[in-house]
Amino acid sequence: MSQAGQRQRLSLPVDNQLEDLLMWRDPVRTGGIFGVVTLVYLLLEWSNYSLLSLIANGLLVLVCIAFLWSNGASFLNKPGPPIPAVLQHGISDNQSKMYAEELTSGVNQLLGFARRLVQGNDVVLSVEASAILYATAKIGNYFSTLGLAYTVVVLLFSLPKIYELKKHEIDSATNKVVNQSKQAYSQYGAPYVQKIPRASTSTTSNYSKPNAYDSSADSASIAPNGPNEYKKTY
Repeated sequence: MSQAGQRQRLSLPVDNQLEDLLMWRDPVRTGGIFGVVTLVYLLLEWSNYSLLSLIANGLLVLVCIAFLWSNGASFLNKPGPPIPAVLQHGISDNQSKMYAEELTSGVNQLLGFARRLVQGNDVVLSVEASAILYATAKIGNYFSTLGLAYTVVVLLFSLPKIYELKKHEIDSATNKVVNQSKQAYSQYGAPYVQKIPRASTSTTSNYSKPNAYDSSADSASIAPNGPNEYKKTY
């Protein structure tokens, strides 16, 4: 059996339709969408239009087409423009709950990651995050926001398919790099990381807030001395 016959389809943690799009299951559809994205990028890069103005002008054209189509169809007794089901019926309660659960799960994962960074207990994670942010800042100096966004789109449309086609070679090379990195870290990095003081997870404080009993005891130190005089004791 050839290598192409033994090749397994790569599964992405996304929606099935998005997976088919990114994995070029339908080359005509994926190529058309990628071509439109490239055309929009070139229009924004070479023209004086901003993304907001381009979106507004595109929506303006769609509104005019829908208006002319609807009124022309009613005048000629023809069917009007097709309206998607989501515009006709909206979303159901089950769909809204499903979207809310997915959003909540993602937000909680992001917050958990941020909590680990803020605590500072994981030295390796802090170093990795600092390195990624530093590299991102350096890349941002050479690319505009639009160019960086288009680069991300190109990577999304290319890297998953390349990995599916060259999975065995990429996995073999990645395992070698990971093993060598672990060996180098255990030999050179770990002794220094272990010497770095870690923040304590306990947040105990020597200062104790006075409770109701303490405040009543303090007030008792001001004892009455006569009907109109009070003697304050220290």
